[in-house]
Amino acid sequence: MNYRGSTWAYKMNNNTLYEHNSIYMYDYAANSNWTSFILEIGKAHEVHSQPIAVYAIILTCLSTIVNSVLCYVTLVTRELRRQPLYACVFNFCFMNLLMGLFVTSLVVYHELSPTWKLGLFVCRAWVILDVFLPFTSFMTLMLMSIDRFFYARFHSFYQSAKFRFQREIYLLIPWIIGMVVVIPLWVGGFQQSPIEMTDMCVFGLVDEASVASPILVFFLPAFFLILVMIITHFFSFRKITRANARSISSRSAGTPRDQYGYYAYENNFSAVTLYLINVTFLIMWSPYHMMSLLLAMCLHCMPPYSLIVGFTYMGTTASSIISFLWLTDYHVRYSLKHVICDRFKKVKHTPSNNVSLTLLEA
Repeated sequence: MNYRGSTWAYKMNNNTLYEHNSIYMYDYAANSNWTSFILEIGKAHEVHSQPIAVYAIILTCLSTIVNSVLCYVTLVTRELRRQPLYACVFNFCFMNLLMGLFVTSLVVYHELSPTWKLGLFVCRAWVILDVFLPFTSFMTLMLMSIDRFFYARFHSFYQSAKFRFQREIYLLIPWIIGMVVVIPLWVGGFQQSPIEMTDMCVFGLVDEASVASPILVFFLPAFFLILVMIITHFFSFRKITRANARSISSRSAGTPRDQYGYYAYENNFSAVTLYLINVTFLIMWSPYHMMSLLLAMCLHCMPPYSLIVGFTYMGTTASSIISFLWLTDYHVRYSLKHVICDRFKKVKHTPSNNVSLTLLEA
């Protein structure tokens, strides 16, 4: 069983189905704990629907504001826009923006509406997007971490291996990986529910897909990301070269530009900010995926409904406001200040076209 954002995907067991008069029946005696869980969902929906809807509205507003501002700043700032790493920052914020607009916003409808009336297609799209968008944002963080590893470990090769469409390829890679991994699992692994539930958003997965989903979507990438971060750490804090020392000294002296823009964006990209976002993402999403894997492997391990909701919204909160941590990067802060103060500030003193003459000149 997989539960995401007030939508639960029900993991079926083929042994509990039998055919009676050409109608599939469900063996409630064999799965009384799952049956009670379904009833618990209905009771909890009546009690906790309004608080969850209010929280979802807050997350949607925060996600829309934060990610929209960061996407706009990255697009309008030329020095950020032309750098592949900051193009990844834009990609990450854009994915989280879509998460807030098309996933978290539907939680409000689901919680406040007594029945699901948006149809089966919207239900499936909602659940799949709730898996696809966090995974693609995870792949963006993975790509940035790998980039920092090659920069720290193979600096000369990294500088010589740049290619023309590096920025565009960096933008496309997470989306391609997401479609290759998530779509086959959640579309090919779909199984029709044996219980007729026309008024609920139910998404069933076969046993193999239920087990493979948390492993491929989270645990394997998380293990690889932690390994890359540890290895990169040993090469990122080595003795600073003269070139980097000059770049840092120019930054401390307040020199606004060098040959690459404000500063050497590629050299001074904040690895600390990237690590902070990586660790926050892993911590916030780990409980949910551990619970998903446990439920996929153990049919009778049914946690309380409130615990499932809590773990689910930990991940939803991370996807909604984690982009705010990009403000700890100096270049993002400087660009945001530049956009707000320099581009949108009205000019108070406009030069006059009238020529003032002294009394003697007159």
